Amino acid sequence: MSAIPAGMTELIAGDFGAAEQILRQGAEAFQALGERGYRSTAVAFLAEALYAQGRLDEAQRLTEDAEALAGAGDVFSQAQWRATRAKLLARRGEFGAAVRLADEALAQIPATSFDPILGETLTAKAEVLRLAGAPGDAETSLRRALQLFEDRRMTPRAEQARDLLASLADQHPPH
Repeated sequence: MSAIPAGMTELIAGDFGAAEQILRQGAEAFQALGERGYRSTAVAFLAEALYAQGRLDEAQRLTEDAEALAGAGDVFSQAQWRATRAKLLARRGEFGAAVRLADEALAQIPATSFDPILGETLTAKAEVLRLAGAPGDAETSLRRALQLFEDRRMTPRAEQARDLLASLADQHPPH
């Protein structure tokens, strides 16, 4: 079970190779135990670690595995596999499907809790929107994520969100 928070910590820190190693070991251990719930979460976050490393085909396969494993009420797994797959769809130019899936990912998260996963999912949607050529909408999504990260004192993620906002501004300066 500790593989998931440890892997998420490495994702937040930007050490995607370390996240991959931890999450892969955790997913394998959960599989050996016949445990599906934690395995689906480990696999969903492993897909994100692979996506971040540019290993898109592997990430796609793992989103499919996570989808098959995740229970209907498993908020983390349901949101994460959708968020990662939405980014994969956007990279393939399937923008409409990507935005719809990013919205589905957001809909998985109860409005009253899970601020960190909501922030992560808003960040994923911002990437989808940026790739789709909608920088204004991407900025709106990132600003919501930044507020959640700041409220939860998730300093590394808040700094990353600020950097992404600056990058958006650099790519699309106001007219």
